[in-house]
Amino acid sequence: MAERRRRTGSFEVERTTGSHEVLDRLFVYGTMRQGQTARSLVANSVTRSAQAWTSGQIYAFPMGYPGFTEAGNGRVVGEVVWLTDLAATFGLLDAYEGEDFVRVIKRVTTDDGEQLWTWVYALADPAAVKLGTLIEDGDWVRYWTEQA
Repeated sequence: MAERRRRTGSFEVERTTGSHEVLDRLFVYGTMRQGQTARSLVANSVTRSAQAWTSGQIYAFPMGYPGFTEAGNGRVVGEVVWLTDLAATFGLLDAYEGEDFVRVIKRVTTDDGEQLWTWVYALADPAAVKLGTLIEDGDWVRYWTEQA
C-alpha cells in the first residue's frame, strides 16, 4: 500500500515540482471543502486557505462523495488548504480516503492567478468513474446543494 502514496520530501516531490520544499498544501474539491461534512478532519490543521481550481473531472458517487480524475479537459473547483503537522494529518487523511483514493501531486491555480503545487486525492482506479455521475461544472458544493 505504501507504494501508492507519494511522500512529502520524496524524490517524487522534487521530480514533479522541481523543488526541495516540503509540500504542505492540499487541494480539496469535495467533502473537505469549507462547510462540508468531512472538513472537521482537517479543520484543526489548516493555517490558511484559498479558492482554487485545477484541470480534470470529478464524479459524484451514490455513497455521497466525489472522486477526482486527471483525465478529461474539465475544470474542478475547490480550495487549497495549508496544513500543519503533516505526518499526522496525512496519516489520518490517507486512512480516511482508503484504498479507493491515492494522494498525487497536481498544479492548481488560485482565484487570484497564483499557480501552486499541491497534494490531491485522486481515484486510485480511473475506471471507477463508470460508477459515478460526471459533475459537468466541476463544483461539488453546487452539485450537492442542488441534490438536497
